[in-house]
Amino acid sequence: MPPLHVRTLHLLLAALLVSLAAAQVTVPTLGTRGDVPDAVVAAVTEGLRDGLRSEGLEVRAGDLITAGIAGSLDPEFTRLIGDLDGSAYAVSGEVAVAGPDVDRPYLLNLVVAEVDGDRASDLISRPLGPDEATAVGASVAREIATFARPATRLPSGDAGLFVTSEPRGARIVVDGVPVGTTGDAGPIQLAPGRYRIEVRTDGFLPEVRSVELRSGATRFVHVPMTAISGGSIRIQATPDARVDLDGVAVGRTPITVPAGVGTHVVTLRRDGFEPERIEAPVRTYRVTRVDARLVPAEEPLLFWEEERGTLVRIDGRLQPGGHATDLRPGLRRIELIRSSGRIEVLRVVPDSGAYELDLTDGRLIPLAADGPDRDR
Repeated sequence: MPPLHVRTLHLLLAALLVSLAAAQVTVPTLGTRGDVPDAVVAAVTEGLRDGLRSEGLEVRAGDLITAGIAGSLDPEFTRLIGDLDGSAYAVSGEVAVAGPDVDRPYLLNLVVAEVDGDRASDLISRPLGPDEATAVGASVAREIATFARPATRLPSGDAGLFVTSEPRGARIVVDGVPVGTTGDAGPIQLAPGRYRIEVRTDGFLPEVRSVELRSGATRFVHVPMTAISGGSIRIQATPDARVDLDGVAVGRTPITVPAGVGTHVVTLRRDGFEPERIEAPVRTYRVTRVDARLVPAEEPLLFWEEERGTLVRIDGRLQPGGHATDLRPGLRRIELIRSSGRIEVLRVVPDSGAYELDLTDGRLIPLAADGPDRDR
């Protein structure tokens, strides 16, 4: 038997090799949707690869990957990309045309998946201008690096989380860290904050929830799981909206909904906007993407996220819903009323367009093609 220090060195080298393998990620040349110039695709792809290298990951180009697989945005095809290239992680994605008359004419959509595991990210989307490849690549690269290097420990605190499922015995993963199985794992004590919960078990579609934990309180999350007999529909809307699937309310965007094989009707609703009805074909083991931009029912439109305990008054008139009715352009007096106090601001409402009212300070945020433009 080799001396102890030699065996220790061997173990350290083996651990180093494992960590290096885990740091490999394949980023093929991205696919396209719409009339996207080749130069933009090449710049975004290389910007993403450079960003990942700066995060300390080993990047492979996936030269053998076809354009159809590279742009699939399907986690199973994403894993196939890494498997073909011998990587631990892989990316699939596209550069899509965002629409006419927007500041950033393109949209970068990506999915990252663990090749030998069952982890896959939600859809990662970023607006993109033709000269923003480096900045957008670095931003998305940090998100991918976080996925590829999940935390090994969760921050402890006085916020409780208790997860159950039907059927029981499903694996629970919080922010990439396994914490036990439903029915066996007691309340998990974590630091207050927002967490991503994955619940997975063989033969059922994985379920993902995003929850906010508060100090001194326990959040109970029950996850009914759907047996694999079809696919799923990933639904996004600008702005976020309530979702009906085949006439049944299923939640709020962004959301991924399991669905049987066939054509389903997705209806998106939000106060102040026209309802949007979209037909979504579903195939077994595939993810169908629905990405809609809602149209204001009238302009100018002023809308906000309804918060319990917050009232909005415009020019002295209480607004009972999540948008202003009979809004006239010009200088308007806006009051935000809470039990903790009142904020009063004067804001100029333009003649047309849709604007989100920020309930923290009364700003009017233009609704851009990819969502409220919070940088303005």
